[in-house]
Amino acid sequence: MTADHSLSLSFWQRYRDRLVPAALVLIALTVRLIYIVQIDSSPTSRQPIMDEQYHVLLADQINSGNLPDEPYYRAPLYPYLLAFLLKVTDRSYFGVRLIQAFLGSLIPIFVYLFGLRLFNRRIAYIAGLIAALWPTFIYYDASLLITSTMTWLTCLLVLQLLRCNDNPERVGRFILAGLFLGVAGLARPNILLLGPALIIWIWLIIRPKLGPRAALLRFALIGLVSFAVILPVTVRNYAVADDPVFIAWQGGYNFFIGNNRLSNGWSATVSGFDVTWQGGYEESIAFAEQAEGRTLKRSEVSDFWYKAALNEIRSDLSGYVALLFKKIRLFINGYEIPNNQNIYLSRELSSVMKPLLFSGVLFFPYGLLAPLALIGLAVSLTQWRRFLLVYLTIGAYLITLLLFFVCARFRQPLLPFMILFAVYGGTRIVHFFRKREYKNLALALFMLLLLLVESNHEMTGLSETNLAAQNQFVIGNAYLAENNLSSAETHYKKATELDPGFADPLNNLGLIATRRNRIDDAIVYYERAIRANPDYVEAYINLASSQMEKGRPDQAVTILEQAAGRSPLNDMVFLNLGIALAETGRTDESIKTLKRCLQLNPHNETAKSVLQQVKQLRAP
Repeated sequence: MTADHSLSLSFWQRYRDRLVPAALVLIALTVRLIYIVQIDSSPTSRQPIMDEQYHVLLADQINSGNLPDEPYYRAPLYPYLLAFLLKVTDRSYFGVRLIQAFLGSLIPIFVYLFGLRLFNRRIAYIAGLIAALWPTFIYYDASLLITSTMTWLTCLLVLQLLRCNDNPERVGRFILAGLFLGVAGLARPNILLLGPALIIWIWLIIRPKLGPRAALLRFALIGLVSFAVILPVTVRNYAVADDPVFIAWQGGYNFFIGNNRLSNGWSATVSGFDVTWQGGYEESIAFAEQAEGRTLKRSEVSDFWYKAALNEIRSDLSGYVALLFKKIRLFINGYEIPNNQNIYLSRELSSVMKPLLFSGVLFFPYGLLAPLALIGLAVSLTQWRRFLLVYLTIGAYLITLLLFFVCARFRQPLLPFMILFAVYGGTRIVHFFRKREYKNLALALFMLLLLLVESNHEMTGLSETNLAAQNQFVIGNAYLAENNLSSAETHYKKATELDPGFADPLNNLGLIATRRNRIDDAIVYYERAIRANPDYVEAYINLASSQMEKGRPDQAVTILEQAAGRSPLNDMVFLNLGIALAETGRTDESIKTLKRCLQLNPHNETAKSVLQQVKQLRAP
């Protein structure tokens, strides 16, 4: 060995623990910056949709001091973080994405550190690099969603628990673990299920080192500190609404979404309910209150849906077991199931994504990762004490997915650990080959083949054509929000060409025709949308409005009565029906209908104003 080589080797050994994390951050941040710059020219990055839109709305309410006086519907950590980021970036979505990209670039460091602690340097290096280039990490780092934040918070929590494992005598480490658990719970409450599961780790690993009393004290500390972190949110919910909601109240409705008899295990919608977050939010309340015959607190609404789901489960237990099994299969399936928009659309917007994410015979990369990770997990069981904390994290979080529903973004917090076990599984297969352990090699390859087949077949019923139409629709929506009617129209027409039965773009083509004062064309589009989807209430409302524009209030009443039959919990249907009835001179019916609207949504200010005007018309 030459002196120069010896010197360089010494330098590498001395500084590698700094150089490797720095290199991982540099690689991760570089690809994220390229991705963010490339998608910035797309209207979808300028116009948040679905849950992103909800987070922006809530962040704006936080910054303006106009939060509604009700318990949090969703866990509040990310909306407050987004509110802060929007303020410091002067409301720049690009600036917010840059900051999130930097935070997301820490995930490969966590993976690297886990690799060093649990495996070896080679696995740490490979897994860290994979995490730096993992496409869904890149995608969600640039999304205005909780997903990326929840992923690195979960990593931070597990890393702190491993530090407790290293030196359980230090009580402060357990206090800090409780702090991280509480903060993660404010991001996504389902992580709190890990808290009770930690008693297994405390009893099997910590108790032999410290004794039962000291071990249980540390378990209690984790619980008490995490509860103390969450308590201000509970107090706030009670103070503003006299309603003891622990963190957020959407749990019951989400539980029903994932466990009713028509649930497919992955979709975030309920058959017959509005698919938008605002519409679903309002109708979930209205349905529960109508069923109970009284106004409900938000915690009572959540309880209603929990009970409704449990009743459905009890009525078809075998069907529920089959649904659970399907959710397990969905978790290991390689397809990135959409929740807000199709993740594969990112391939069309950024060259970074094209080699990193694709679907076909192989749903790359998760369709390869999941089989290797399962093999790695199976092989690791001989050293279960070393990996127990990770097992508990994966197990507890997976249980929460099975309790609700499975989609791409919900499995992200487990990916850092899946990546590690996948690399471990791959190295074990290579080891079997090199050591000529042909029996183990044959078994591992056989299991890998079976798992590859299981992870790489279509389970959602979403065809490539349907997804392409959805992509065009999403782009069209973004252009419509920017009032770029020509571009929006182009993409909506592409969507209907790809999927003639897709009602949403037909409805929006009607909206564009309305804005251009081409009412007859709008009516044709709205009628086509209703034929494509007879339950599409928004199209009925828009069609009725067009008939009103043409001076045909009687036809508008007929259309809206049909809509009310389809969607008896939609307050906007009854608002528009009340207006149409008033136009036909049926004042008493109008008043009754508007009161029904306000029963469904007491906060509908437009309905209050119209009702007052109609009452004045009736007055002698």
